Amino acid sequence: MSTQTLTATRAVASDQPLTQRFNTPHPIWLGLASGCFLWLSFPPAAWGPLAWAALVPLFLLIKSERSRLSIYFGAWLGGFTFWMLALNWIVCIDAEAALGWVTMALVLSLFWPLFLAIARPPVRTLKLPLMIVAPAVWVALEYVRAYFLTGFPWYYLAHSQYKLLPLIQISDITGSLGVSLLMAVANALIVDVLTLPLMQPTKNGPKLTRSMMLRFGTFGIGLVLTLAYGALRMGTAKFEPGPRVGLIQSSIMQRYRVGKTAEDILAEYEGLIARAARTQPTPDLIVWPETSYPYGFVKIDSSLPADQFAAQVKSYDDEGKPEEWKLKREGVDAHLHTWVDTMKIPMMVGSTTYDFAATGFNRYNSAILFEPGKSTIQSYHKLHLVPFGEYVPLLKTFPWLTALTPYRNGHVPSLTFGGVPSWFEHGKYRYATAICFEDTVPQVTRRLFAEVPDSKSPDVLLNLSNDGWFTTKDEDGTIHGSSEHEMHLAVSVFRSIEHRAPLARAANTGISAVVDGNGRVIAQLASGKSDILVAEVPLDPRTGLYTSVGDWLGLSCLATTIGLIPLTWYLPRRRLKSAQAAA
Repeated sequence: MSTQTLTATRAVASDQPLTQRFNTPHPIWLGLASGCFLWLSFPPAAWGPLAWAALVPLFLLIKSERSRLSIYFGAWLGGFTFWMLALNWIVCIDAEAALGWVTMALVLSLFWPLFLAIARPPVRTLKLPLMIVAPAVWVALEYVRAYFLTGFPWYYLAHSQYKLLPLIQISDITGSLGVSLLMAVANALIVDVLTLPLMQPTKNGPKLTRSMMLRFGTFGIGLVLTLAYGALRMGTAKFEPGPRVGLIQSSIMQRYRVGKTAEDILAEYEGLIARAARTQPTPDLIVWPETSYPYGFVKIDSSLPADQFAAQVKSYDDEGKPEEWKLKREGVDAHLHTWVDTMKIPMMVGSTTYDFAATGFNRYNSAILFEPGKSTIQSYHKLHLVPFGEYVPLLKTFPWLTALTPYRNGHVPSLTFGGVPSWFEHGKYRYATAICFEDTVPQVTRRLFAEVPDSKSPDVLLNLSNDGWFTTKDEDGTIHGSSEHEMHLAVSVFRSIEHRAPLARAANTGISAVVDGNGRVIAQLASGKSDILVAEVPLDPRTGLYTSVGDWLGLSCLATTIGLIPLTWYLPRRRLKSAQAAA
């Protein structure tokens, strides 16, 4: 073959998309590949770089010419595979929680074929660039997941990069969805490289086509600007000395049929708190995990008539007596106040609050601040309850829903939603508290910063959590954490960056940690261990635009996505009518 012929052959080949020169795998294999690759991007494997290409097989289905049935089934199967693998930690709760695990995976898996149903028509019918459509739709659906069925904003693309600090600093402008968008663009770019002509022949040899140059340029500029902004924000951060906190991490497996008595649980915390109190310098605040005080905290409205109080007691506990609840209130109150007065160290206690009020009985998941020398308390009631964990929606209508929970024998949680955010003032610091998964829900955490009664933002975000549901135990009694622990920490890191506020987490079974305003984990405890973490929290005087504007990017992508749906229905019909009129 002559040199000229060989050159011409190469030029023609370079003008062909790679997918035309090689067989594209069946949609089932493409869906499964995306599901497995995406799972490997997150803990426990945590191969973060893989997430930049994990969605390529799924995005290829947008352009696939296979049958619709195989395409949508492949997408669903990939989504189901991902969520089954990612949420395997749910079965740590109880063997009977397997039904809830499968149900949750089935529901979340529907987002994958829904993504295809929305993204395919604009790309295939309207000929809009995949690199615009796919990222916008993907981010819109991530945003929707933050609200869908009370919200599950875990496993965003961005969360796989939580250790890549220069990249994720943009979260203080866009929220974590900005990082997801950039990564989705990278995945779409790879698909365009595979499906569009990459090179064009010229007299000086093959060169990139103009459309590919535009695509590479757009992504390159976005990536460079993101990293440059991250370097600038990290390089100009000026942290200030803040409070010294003692974070208590117990190792109590939180199953419904827990074998420990209240006395055993309290003894473990007493030992850990005594260790924290002995450290030097002395902590400014000791923080308990979520609902860790085993006796609960009782409030009784002094204006509540005796007969109404008795009726409220009866409504919660058939065998309860008003006198016993009054004695419990006095005993718990005296115990905790005496404790902090003796230590001379304030404590943020995670506890259930039994509130007998004139408006009715409520049971809250609370954080309560006890301060030395003060008979009053400050408290915050959890705003965002976890369905099936803290309450069962529609239980009266569908009693069988208890099968999706670890609760049996009529013991079903019925906590009350907190009404409004509240803050803790102690010394010169203002604390905001997110309980359990609240630090993973961006719109909930944002309320703690955006709805302050004055211009003073919280100095520190505290997270009291109980990840003890998601642990396993060896035959020798050794407790191990699951991937849920690291994922919980990974998601919470973005809350620090979004609001430029340090985060201190006290978690039963882990991972307790201190995170600075750049999202850097500066100290942490091993998962599943009983231990204390005493550290100074670095204050961050900066603020984040995200605090003021919220999820503008998610809303923009959602608006774009919603707009695409009627557009893909209207424009083809208009073109058809025009063609018919011209004929």
